[in-house]
Amino acid sequence: MRKFPTLSVVYNRLGYQSKTGMAPLYLRIYYKGKADFVILSDVPKVHKRDWLGDAQQDLYVINPRVNKLICNALHSAREWSQDKVLRGDPLSVAEIKNHLKVSQTTETFNEFVDRFIININRNKNEHEKLSFRTIQTYRSFEGRLNEFSPEIRFDDLTPSFVSSFERFLAINCKLKGVTRSKHFDKFRICYRGALKEGLVKYDEKLLFDDIKIKEEKSRRVSLSEGELRLFKNKELENPRDNYFKNIFLFACLTGLYYSDIRELSVSNIEAIQVEENGETKTVRIITGNRFKNEEQYVVKVFEDTELLLRRWSNWPDDQEGALFSDLITDQKFNEKLKDIAKQLGIDKRLSAKVGRHTFAELMISRGVPVKKVSGALGHQLTSTTEGTYGRQSKSNAVRGWIDWWNHTF
Repeated sequence: MRKFPTLSVVYNRLGYQSKTGMAPLYLRIYYKGKADFVILSDVPKVHKRDWLGDAQQDLYVINPRVNKLICNALHSAREWSQDKVLRGDPLSVAEIKNHLKVSQTTETFNEFVDRFIININRNKNEHEKLSFRTIQTYRSFEGRLNEFSPEIRFDDLTPSFVSSFERFLAINCKLKGVTRSKHFDKFRICYRGALKEGLVKYDEKLLFDDIKIKEEKSRRVSLSEGELRLFKNKELENPRDNYFKNIFLFACLTGLYYSDIRELSVSNIEAIQVEENGETKTVRIITGNRFKNEEQYVVKVFEDTELLLRRWSNWPDDQEGALFSDLITDQKFNEKLKDIAKQLGIDKRLSAKVGRHTFAELMISRGVPVKKVSGALGHQLTSTTEGTYGRQSKSNAVRGWIDWWNHTF
């Protein structure tokens, strides 16, 4: 027969005396021959004349509101400790005492998540610190969680709650499986942090392992050479549309994310000396660090890239400042691209990423070594480039950078 911890309410355990006659209440914990006490901090102090102490009828004080607070604390502690025993989890008096302390906190899980994200890089060295982009994904999860329920108590975090949140993301928010998985990755990490602080009662696996999210295989969209010629040669009537058409073409020529293009300054364009076939040549490059992972990228400025820069950017007239003026947000840029695609007669769902995919796939198909393409894309590992954009042929792998743009147009 399993033995459960014994919990009882004690009045003024330390014999505390005050002029008002008010004293605190304690919860006595007894389990496996050991005993300890924890103060009921959520319960106001009680006068001796109001203390009844009738445990059989759950009648401890005369004031019904205070009596309810006492009963709630006692029953919650009993339920939690008995649940641990029934599951066969290790349990001690110290663990029960710690749970009682943290269970009386007024902090919600929403507030804990905010605190967790704020401190996520604390005590980490520079190499271990999460990037700004990664922290943004935590904030995105936090936003969805607050949208689902703005005041989540730690006791609310049950398997049924987790299932309801997953359905909310799928049905109400209409998020794809890949995005829901990213949210749940962050959910698990935050929950793990709460578990370490003793704020939650369920094991992480028990809470999350039954959640199965089917991730759809995404179809990678890129432009063909013919579609690229449309972007290069066809002028649009609206000057603003024409400008952003060429910003997208710049992404196709460089493989840069739109967020990285927005961060570019004129100083990111450099002229370097390169030895080729015994001759020293001056080559222009665009170099910087990716917004997403702060990895360095180095991209050659092709002839068409330079022509575009001379017409649409602040280079070479300005020696400092932003490379491109009046750029819009990522969301508005993606909306603009859909309209531009219709004007050009391109039946593809364009987004800022399509320019990057187009660059990578065309470069690899033209024989540029994956290692060089990986450096241009700012990938931390060459395997990422290979896994995303496929392998090159062995015959093409021996070639160096080639100015394939001259052959394309």
